[in-house]
Amino acid sequence: MKISCPHCADRAITRTSKRPAPVFYEVYAQCINPDCGWAGKLHIEFATTTAPSRKPNAAVRIPIEPASRRVLLEQLTAQHS
Repeated sequence: MKISCPHCADRAITRTSKRPAPVFYEVYAQCINPDCGWAGKLHIEFATTTAPSRKPNAAVRIPIEPASRRVLLEQLTAQHS
């Protein structure tokens, strides 16, 4: 994933990251432009599921997108017909 500085739009590099939860990362980034110097923390979250895992973790809850939910329900209905 390419990260751009929110101020000068130059490239920002990842310095370190933490994963406090299975669906959430905290990423510490820094702008490579020495004239800018911005540094900060980004939050990255797994927001929705578009295709379910074949090896689901019961502790992980990521909502299914409505469009994907419809497709999955149609596939299940077709299999049982």
